[in-house]
Amino acid sequence: MRHSDLEAFLAVAHTRNFRRAAKDRGVTGSALSQTVRNLEEDLQVRLFNRTTRSVSLTEAGELLAERLLPAFDDIRNVVEEVRSLGGRPTGRVRINAPAPAVEWLIAPHVAAFLEAYPSISLEIIEDAKKVDIVEDGFDAGIRMGLNVAQDMISVPFGKQLTYPIVAAPAYLDRFGTPEDPHALAHHNCIRHRFPNGTIFPWNFCKNGQEITVIPEGRLTMNDPHHAVRVAVDGVGLARIAAPYVAEDLAEKRLVKVLMDWNPTLPEWHLYYPSRRHVPPALRAFLIFFRAAVA
Repeated sequence: MRHSDLEAFLAVAHTRNFRRAAKDRGVTGSALSQTVRNLEEDLQVRLFNRTTRSVSLTEAGELLAERLLPAFDDIRNVVEEVRSLGGRPTGRVRINAPAPAVEWLIAPHVAAFLEAYPSISLEIIEDAKKVDIVEDGFDAGIRMGLNVAQDMISVPFGKQLTYPIVAAPAYLDRFGTPEDPHALAHHNCIRHRFPNGTIFPWNFCKNGQEITVIPEGRLTMNDPHHAVRVAVDGVGLARIAAPYVAEDLAEKRLVKVLMDWNPTLPEWHLYYPSRRHVPPALRAFLIFFRAAVA
């Protein structure tokens, strides 16, 4: 039984799709299917339930995948540690983070990181969905206000962003300026929809009073750059992370409203699996980027 056969099994277990797993591994679908069949013959047990429409793990397959994943992770980590003894940290780091975190916290420092660590490769996947970073093969994730699972380590990452409510002067001249969050019910708000389908709620706080508003409006988007553009065009009020609107605020294309209600969000957190030994490449990433965004 070869190490590569077990890796092939894990690829199918992860994707639940032979064709996709074969593409990821750079082999043909028929070759991958034969590898899995050979493995099943060696183990004398069926690992997958296959139909024309779906692939699912059997009980034996679930057990094998559950035990193999941490074992292969340990193998990869120890190989990277041994390689790193010869000089600089080496290996690959995969990060999952939403667009604002990638744009404002990660991307500005990528070139300097790669220059500092030429033996480390970096993969950054932009994603706002709730993900299981271990199951999906990521080394770390970045999320806002994270409730950390027991098997995760979480550390604050970067400064807390403000999320001002902004609008074009022409819009406010036409429809008036809201004096408190309740007045938003009479305005056209540019809404943001998350990948899970929920609408981004607008939270406010003033003198200990907290108010949450689910904005209403004719336009719903999922990209802050586009939301800024239409806000400048006078479509309505928008709640956008401060870096996205800094230039338009400076040029008076947008103005802030409800400033005394302190519309903020929890700070970003970087989280990763709790391990006895953090892989050298991930350790280098953590140290470098936490210092860069401090």
